[in-house]
Amino acid sequence: MSGMDNSKLSKTENNALKTVDAKQEGIMWKEGVSGEKIWMGALLAEPQAKSLYQHHGHSNVVHYVLSGNATFFYGKGYKKFVQLDEGDFIHVTPYQPYMFQNSNSKQLHIITTMAPTYQITYVDQNETVENQGTTDDGEISVVKTTDLSDSTKQTANMPRKTAVQASNLWIGRVTGETAMDSGAHHHGEAETSGFIISGVTRLLHGEEYGEYVEYHPGDFLRVPAILPHIEQNPSKTEPIEFLTARNPRNIVVNLD
Repeated sequence: MSGMDNSKLSKTENNALKTVDAKQEGIMWKEGVSGEKIWMGALLAEPQAKSLYQHHGHSNVVHYVLSGNATFFYGKGYKKFVQLDEGDFIHVTPYQPYMFQNSNSKQLHIITTMAPTYQITYVDQNETVENQGTTDDGEISVVKTTDLSDSTKQTANMPRKTAVQASNLWIGRVTGETAMDSGAHHHGEAETSGFIISGVTRLLHGEEYGEYVEYHPGDFLRVPAILPHIEQNPSKTEPIEFLTARNPRNIVVNLD
């Protein structure tokens, strides 16, 4: 994503992701979006892979399990743990150390969002990590796929369900019915990243929304602040589903 024009829509295809960390055996971090306020990428773990102990500095982090399942360990002595399955979200607050394990027989595929930046610090198991002045505090929290909130302000035909709202990171899941669009809108000061789970999504923009970028499953997208656009499902037979995340919050300004 280096050299990206932050004033325009961007697209990173699944096969063009840049590896940003492969220090852990069987675990790889790949970059999909690197914006001014938000980062989104893929975390891949091979069967039986076990991570190092780590935290993400002052960034809020949300992991979304795209496929597979994992166990996350945290808290004093890393004695607390949660099991995540496909479709679940886990919110890791700033300076919160944790580790995870893929105990499955297939690859674990996680979509990770960090705000404001990508960062990872490896620590010793017994090392104490202090929260260095961030407003977000508290332990790891999990939102199951069945517990997403539908109270989010929505654009037409593209309902959003909230998973996490932290001080500088909102993330949720969006669905779009066949041959429908969201209507024209922008997201104010918020910078948006996204990941296409299923279906083909078009983002219309430009003069009279006559231009578009088309995104396929596995693609990452970025929408800069204040850019008017329309999300569209061009298919007459298949719905769409995608993750969308913003820093600082879910601002939606409808223009229709």
